[in-house]
Amino acid sequence: MGLGIVGTIDMVTDSFMISLFVPLTILSLGGGLPYLFENRRLRKLENGLPELLEGISTSLGAGLGLQQAITSMANQRNDLLGSMLRKAIARSKVTTFDAAISEFALDTRSSTIQRAFNLLQTADENEAPLEKVTFSMSLEYDRLSRLRDKRRLDLGGHAFMLQILMAALLPATIGFMFGLFAGPESGIPMELFHPSMIFYFTAGSAFSVTAAGLMLGKTIKSSVWWIAPWALLSQMMYMGSYLVSSIFG
Repeated sequence: MGLGIVGTIDMVTDSFMISLFVPLTILSLGGGLPYLFENRRLRKLENGLPELLEGISTSLGAGLGLQQAITSMANQRNDLLGSMLRKAIARSKVTTFDAAISEFALDTRSSTIQRAFNLLQTADENEAPLEKVTFSMSLEYDRLSRLRDKRRLDLGGHAFMLQILMAALLPATIGFMFGLFAGPESGIPMELFHPSMIFYFTAGSAFSVTAAGLMLGKTIKSSVWWIAPWALLSQMMYMGSYLVSSIFG
């Protein structure tokens, strides 16, 4: 264990790229985790939207008005969507109901929910058949939610394997081969090759993270935070496999 710790410290301090990416990884995790939590929050809100709209449609069919229907559904739901709706309804006592609902839609930070409630309010202002409108909207948003989940399920594994291949398997394989046939005892000046190889694997990790994010429909802004952790993993895998395999070379 002592040798492993000493070897790891030497590996970090001897490489400028690795030394640079250790603090970058810590900073990137601080920037990337909020995006991760925000995406999970948005998925919970948007997944509950079709059921909410269907419930509003049922309440409207029972003879309630739009405000009463939304209030009824807010009181029935125990999830985040219901909690935010109840806060909006409480605010409507000191302002108008439409203003409170508009503020609720903005507070969700979900473009899907904002479009849905803007459409609902527009339909109400134009005296459209709200029962049919909300039921149709519930079907459309349910279909959209299922398509998003299917995309995430179908492409999630491919995206993860792409990152593992570029940031772990490829660096480890090449590092292992270099260690076996061109270890420190071989006399080959590998210290001249390591910086360029580390830069290559860093670039490969950046590409894989960006490509995986685009495959899953994420923005480049949210994906770029995860480049440094995956790049550091590729650097450590390359140098670690090189050092370990050189013992047997």
